Amino acid sequence: MNKPISKPQTAEALLARLEVMQDDLGKGGRKLARFFIENPRSTALLSTAEVAGHCGVHASSVVRLAQALGLSGYKEFQAILQQGLSHSLVRQYRPALESGDDAPSNKRLNLTLLAESGHSFNKAAHAAAEQYQDETLSARISTESVVSHMVDPSSFAKRIHTLAEKSDGLILVAREHPAINNAVRDVTRKGIPVICLTSDLPSSGRTVYVGSDQFASGATAGWLCGRFLPKNIDQKVLLVSSVPFRCQLDREQGFRQILRSEFPSLTIEEKVSSDESPEIIYEAVRRYVSKSGPPAAIYNVSGANLGIGRALEAENLVGQTVFMGHELNTNSRKLLEDGIMDFAIGHDFDREVAIAVDSIRLALNGSTPNNYLTQSQIFTRHNCTAT
Repeated sequence: MNKPISKPQTAEALLARLEVMQDDLGKGGRKLARFFIENPRSTALLSTAEVAGHCGVHASSVVRLAQALGLSGYKEFQAILQQGLSHSLVRQYRPALESGDDAPSNKRLNLTLLAESGHSFNKAAHAAAEQYQDETLSARISTESVVSHMVDPSSFAKRIHTLAEKSDGLILVAREHPAINNAVRDVTRKGIPVICLTSDLPSSGRTVYVGSDQFASGATAGWLCGRFLPKNIDQKVLLVSSVPFRCQLDREQGFRQILRSEFPSLTIEEKVSSDESPEIIYEAVRRYVSKSGPPAAIYNVSGANLGIGRALEAENLVGQTVFMGHELNTNSRKLLEDGIMDFAIGHDFDREVAIAVDSIRLALNGSTPNNYLTQSQIFTRHNCTAT
């Protein structure tokens, strides 16, 4: 009997095996292997049919090559590559789409990252764009950001139009609003790719979404909340949200589903708005405690974690009320280190910006990139500095 082929567990192992087995493949297989080795980022974003089209082979050849590696098919091949892709790996295997002298993708892109969120999130987005530019000369990313409660959606929609005229593509963080959806639709119709980052706008006609599975992130928060608190004791949870970002709505739905299905003794008694402002949510939490007493837990699906932390300190509830939220940034890291916040659900912002740039490049070259879901990361006081 032939010994079963061991499955490569990492992207590095997968690409190394392709290097070794190239000589044993047919002409079509060698084309595919070369494409995968030279284009790991593109492979992570392209469908089976698109890979086959690039290499001039049948789609079934793509599946057979993945199976020859010991995998179930191309989806598993792609998943391993996506999970293990890192900046060091990308530097080792520079995408051919960015290196060919005659390739249209060799052009240095002029992009804009436009973000509407809280101060800390906007700062992190700007840092991720700078990090990308420090590591590659393939794109220049201008950044512009506004705080949600300080901007009118119609004015923000006009900025989308204005910035798109000056850019090869937009990386966008924005709320769901008809004016914003219409602006994105108008821009993409002109052939300018728009990548939604962190929060999706599925009705806008955007090119793709890059970011975490926000429903799963909310469900994770719900599960952790239920495990933190005593079982079979009726307790109240305070939910904090903000303006209608899709990511916040998805997080809330995931959180509520887990509480209903696995921890029915925990109920969301009230929902308050942070409006992405530490001052506003500080007052809102204190009013809630004054009216209803201390909640067993606070789950913040929006920004302004700092305001919640200050309110818990003012009410002497640190260590008594479980406090969980999203994004690892300067403020949430300090809250975690000080024991005020119990955990934060974050994501790899640097990686997501890099994937967004690659998605724009693929779209400009006539390919159709896929939505890209990244893995959420859970941070506590014990690992919040390891980023």
